[in-house]
Amino acid sequence: MSYLNQKTVKNHISFKGVGLHTGLNVCVTIKPSMPDTGIIFKRIDLKKNNEIDANFKNVSSAKLCTKLQNESGASVSTIEHLMAAFYICGIDNILVNLNGPEVPIMDGSAKEFVKIIKDCGLKILEGKRKFVRIKNKIELKKEDGKFINIKPSN
Repeated sequence: MSYLNQKTVKNHISFKGVGLHTGLNVCVTIKPSMPDTGIIFKRIDLKKNNEIDANFKNVSSAKLCTKLQNESGASVSTIEHLMAAFYICGIDNILVNLNGPEVPIMDGSAKEFVKIIKDCGLKILEGKRKFVRIKNKIELKKEDGKFINIKPSN
């Protein structure tokens, strides 16, 4: 069944837009990727150490937007809506080239990104998707009484 297999896009996708926080015009090219490579942002405006894995361990800030940063200090921000579009479309592996520090805001949602991806089409890969299974309840509480938890489904 294809929903168990990893996916990428069929072809390159390019678009331009303005960064919400920087105001910079940014060109983005999304490229297909091989199984088990994950989602990688590549700052083509930087000469070296310019790849940033989309991994929770690389989140350096979540103030006003999500910012990813690699060990060398290269970063990309305002990734939320593009990442949501990847999730909505079931994309597991992709390379996102951009010539600036921020993903364009587009219409302020994931809608335009989803349309761009769906218009391109998806490619089903040989690799199987990986899933996280929650086995125990996990809860994080703050002193002010706020909390978040996740628990196994029944």
